[in-house]
Amino acid sequence: MGTIGTIQLSRKRGAGVAASASKRKPGSVGAFVRLWRAYSALASRRRSRLALGELSAEQLKDIGLTEAEARREAAVPFWR
Repeated sequence: MGTIGTIQLSRKRGAGVAASASKRKPGSVGAFVRLWRAYSALASRRRSRLALGELSAEQLKDIGLTEAEARREAAVPFWR
């Protein structure tokens, strides 16, 4: 099974969890879910920027960025 298949399976599994959580009292789990989603987004941005900062000049050229642009983006704090 490839990566795409794994991603699709994990989305299907997560859908059942979200559906069962929505049957609870309003606000009981919603705040936690929103907090978790915000954390996940921030962590994803951080990982992406760290990876961007590690690319070589040739790799950056392949994706159409200069070294200065990549270093500038990698230096942006994760909360922005």
